[in-house]
Amino acid sequence: MGRVPVLAAASFATSTQSFVYAGLLNELSHDLSIPVSQAGQLGTAFALAYGLSAIPLASVCARVPRRRLMVVALVIMALLNLGMTLAPNFAVLLGLRVLCGVAAAVVVPSASAVAAMLAPPEKRARALALVIGGTTAAFLLGIPLGSVTGATFGWQGAFGMAALLCVISAAAIRLILPEVPGEGRAGGGLSAVLRPGVPPTAGLVYACFAASFCTSAYIGPAVNAVSGLSGGAVGIMQAVAGLASILGLPIGARLYERRGIGAAKLMPLVIIAAQLLQVALLEGFLRGSILVIPAQALALLASSTAIFAMMPMIQARLVALAPDARSVVMAANASGISLGQASGAALGGLAIALAGLPGMSIAGALMACIGLGLAIVVARGAQSSRISGDR
Repeated sequence: MGRVPVLAAASFATSTQSFVYAGLLNELSHDLSIPVSQAGQLGTAFALAYGLSAIPLASVCARVPRRRLMVVALVIMALLNLGMTLAPNFAVLLGLRVLCGVAAAVVVPSASAVAAMLAPPEKRARALALVIGGTTAAFLLGIPLGSVTGATFGWQGAFGMAALLCVISAAAIRLILPEVPGEGRAGGGLSAVLRPGVPPTAGLVYACFAASFCTSAYIGPAVNAVSGLSGGAVGIMQAVAGLASILGLPIGARLYERRGIGAAKLMPLVIIAAQLLQVALLEGFLRGSILVIPAQALALLASSTAIFAMMPMIQARLVALAPDARSVVMAANASGISLGQASGAALGGLAIALAGLPGMSIAGALMACIGLGLAIVVARGAQSSRISGDR
């Protein structure tokens, strides 16, 4: 467990560079003479590249020692982010973001796989939660720091800061982490994603993240419609969700250690309840009441806590299902998260177009119902299996 924090730092650097420009879209779009909506597609391109490349890359790179693999990927990300500071137009920037998505798809699954290997089975969920904590810390600290840097040095400065974080993380891994061997032959672990129990477990991650991002991708309009708040007040609501994610990680790790993967069934239920509360608020429930802002904060807090509580459970379960192909199943988990975020945002946008803002929360609740069904399948599969070290 003593070396796991350096893996969390890699997750922090990778996640920070993923969305370091998010608070600077207006400046970026102005400088490149493009609409803000077009600039926002940088995130979509990154998420799709990440989600679609994670599993193939994990299989192809199966034999590469983990420390070397992460160092190379982090250095590549640093160089790509430096390239973004010099990007002359949107097309070049978009291409570099796609390549960053591919490199990031190597780092985070590898960090999770190594954490699972370094930790004893009874502490595996906690080690995985610590690595995931690097991502939540990025949203609380790294990305806001990028916005501050960008406000001082321009959006190019934010990408420069991201490059520096990647270099520091690469150096830390090289100096602190022992070399960890690869897993079998290249391409040999790809079949792990089809092992019994793996598809529904990865599908559970996808469904719950899609459910969450149906609404979280449109948090600004939702908060404004319910309470009339805007600007910095929306940032406070986002901070509530970020703090809840940090709270969820240890809760999920403890629940897994005590109750096993069956505890994951609770999380889609919480997301469903949060989405239905959001529907009620958007339809006018508590309008004009002093309770409306706390009620919306509660919906955001509950949903964020639930989805991050589920993450260490799912990762620990996947490692138990395929201990000889940890990187591949961690990549399947990462793909589920990334593709869930992208498709959830798209589904939420479609629902808003068809039914207004309440439609996005209805869509989120329906996706969470799919997640609940998958959670039941996963829990039943765990009850009928006898996997060494499994919960």
